[in-house]
Amino acid sequence: MERLKPYYPVFKFVIVFGVLYILLSLAYYGYLQLEYTDYNYPDPITAAVSRQTQTILQWMGYDAQIYNAPGNPSVMLFIDDKIVFRVIEGCNAVSVMLLFAAFVIAFAKAYKKTIFFLFIGFVLIYLVNLARLISLALVYTRLPEYQTIAHDIAFPAIIYGTVILLWIYWIRKPKKA
Repeated sequence: MERLKPYYPVFKFVIVFGVLYILLSLAYYGYLQLEYTDYNYPDPITAAVSRQTQTILQWMGYDAQIYNAPGNPSVMLFIDDKIVFRVIEGCNAVSVMLLFAAFVIAFAKAYKKTIFFLFIGFVLIYLVNLARLISLALVYTRLPEYQTIAHDIAFPAIIYGTVILLWIYWIRKPKKA
């Protein structure tokens, strides 16, 4: 047992991270089980990111519209009356934020700095995800031959890459001189 003592901080991190991620995921699952109005369907966060995607595309000059998908917990995005894609719960980046939060909290020392960093991280992840949805809409409409690469490889790499860079920054926080 004595030989494992140097690894206790690693074990503690893994246990705290795992327990936090499971608890946060269960809480989010409970949130998704609630019934929402037609306006906030399938859930308020997915509805908000869908509306914001539509608004930004409209600002960019596209005839973008969103409609709730009947019978599916998703929002359909149309450009020029043609369906581009469906925005599902997984497109709102909350599960990515939960993974980010579990890691940051498991590595936390000071609570004020942790809360501030979580806030900054959530905002950045949300904005990167919003840019991802807008970019995907553009790829789907202008470069449809790259849909699969963009959706399955490039944009997940960007959003998870952002999270990894935030984690690295959190671990190696610059010290004030």
